[in-house]
Amino acid sequence: MIEINYDPKKGLWAEKEDADRLRNNSFGEQVSDKLWLNPEEALYIIDLMNGKIKHGKAVMGFGDIVIAYASKDTRLMIKYNAYRDWRDRGLIVKRVDEYTKGGSSRESHVKKYPENVMKIRKSAAKIIWDSESAMGVFDDKAGIELYKDWWLGQIGVYKQERGSILKLNFFEVMLLSKRFGFKVVDAKTGKATTSGKIMDEISKRREFAKAMYQAYEDWRLRGYIVKTGFKFGTHFRIYFPDASPLRETGDGKWVHSKHVLHIFPKEEKLLVSEWARAVRVAHGVKKTFILGVPKITKKDFMDYPADFAAYRRKKRGKDWIREAPPKDRPRYLLAAMSEEEHIGGVELASLLAKSAVMGMNLILSITDRETAITYYALNKIRLRDSEYDYYEIEWLKP
Repeated sequence: MIEINYDPKKGLWAEKEDADRLRNNSFGEQVSDKLWLNPEEALYIIDLMNGKIKHGKAVMGFGDIVIAYASKDTRLMIKYNAYRDWRDRGLIVKRVDEYTKGGSSRESHVKKYPENVMKIRKSAAKIIWDSESAMGVFDDKAGIELYKDWWLGQIGVYKQERGSILKLNFFEVMLLSKRFGFKVVDAKTGKATTSGKIMDEISKRREFAKAMYQAYEDWRLRGYIVKTGFKFGTHFRIYFPDASPLRETGDGKWVHSKHVLHIFPKEEKLLVSEWARAVRVAHGVKKTFILGVPKITKKDFMDYPADFAAYRRKKRGKDWIREAPPKDRPRYLLAAMSEEEHIGGVELASLLAKSAVMGMNLILSITDRETAITYYALNKIRLRDSEYDYYEIEWLKP
């Protein structure tokens, strides 16, 4: 049995053989003859290591320690669940404030995506805009070229080789009008309209329409094919440059998207459970989930707390050994959350900025109502000269 001492003015500590045993397993911080422990470490030792905590002659239970520290740290149990799960995997996890004393030189992961500049010839034909359906119709042979070359709109019926009229969604009409000079006529008035007026109409009916269009344009102008992500619970699905709506030669199969894009304006906050659900749907259909946070500036960033520095395993010869301080640097900055919490675009961007400064990749540890943990790793995407921040979010199994 491991014995820990508690004093409300001093904290939690172990001594002698108990301190040696815990220190060898990367618990606590040694100061003089005492090994000082954090509350989540003490809770873990009580819960899963047959530990006992003594306050004078009294023995304190798990709940007693929660009461002693929860008023100072309202998220204690959320953090404990994340700590417990990582430790249960045989891995080391330390508080961030303990780790930062050493610093790090590891660069966080940034992925570079390819580009192919979009070049479209202006047509003299008119796009007919129907504001009620938020759709446009392009009744001209040039529409077939737009569809074949850039997969703009839909000819006839989706995945069916019939029909010859190009139907365009709101984003596509905006792009052709604003960036390529196509003339748009309002079906209700029979008069020419502008991309600005169209945006005003849509913005009255759809929240964050402008932010969504800006992200759409951001990817489209770099040659990506951007279509609706409705079936996958996201805003868009993404095809890399040169994808075609036509059937592939050979096996006759359709091209399938491998990425979905969800826009997360900095003003918006979502339940973590809702946000995670969209990520899991994407992974369930073998797609990479991309999160777009528009136009974050330095003044937007906040000192949003991260909780732990987390270590993994490395291969030495034929064996896998766990990494541990002080010899190894942690791989991840771990932020613990529960499914009942809210998180916003600014908070995520701030956490990612912090992880980059500290030289770690960011992972979110999400506790559900049954204390099961799901991990998501976030990697930044680099689109040249973009005003948006984009991040790949991947399910992670430590």
